[in-house]
Amino acid sequence: MIVIDPSQREDLLDLLSDLQHDLGKYLRLPLSLLPRDADCAAVRAALETALLRTRRGPGGTRNAQEIWEAFLQEAGGRFCGFAAFAVLEGAVSRALGWRRALEGDALLDRASVEADLGAVATAIRAILEEVESAR
Repeated sequence: MIVIDPSQREDLLDLLSDLQHDLGKYLRLPLSLLPRDADCAAVRAALETALLRTRRGPGGTRNAQEIWEAFLQEAGGRFCGFAAFAVLEGAVSRALGWRRALEGDALLDRASVEADLGAVATAIRAILEEVESAR
């Protein structure tokens, strides 16, 4: 088990909470709003929104890659000792990898897209729990 200072733990939890909101939530949202029988064009448009216009706010629109990179920069390597961080990195990499599918006109497997995008939120929850339990 990792031992961290309580004030540092609160900083890490704040970073992860922001990531959960800005990336975990907004990656899944566009696809979750589609009806189950949405056509391929609608799924593609939702994936494009999820990855390229992930978070809109008063400061403008940020894409998933920008949100992830800003998190890594602010974290400054402080999560590297947590086992769940490697899982999070893998989940984000898979989710961001769907951007390549937007470059062509290949059919998208909605279930696979949803699973990969949803895995980011699950991985963030796992590292949140790991940081919370660190004393």
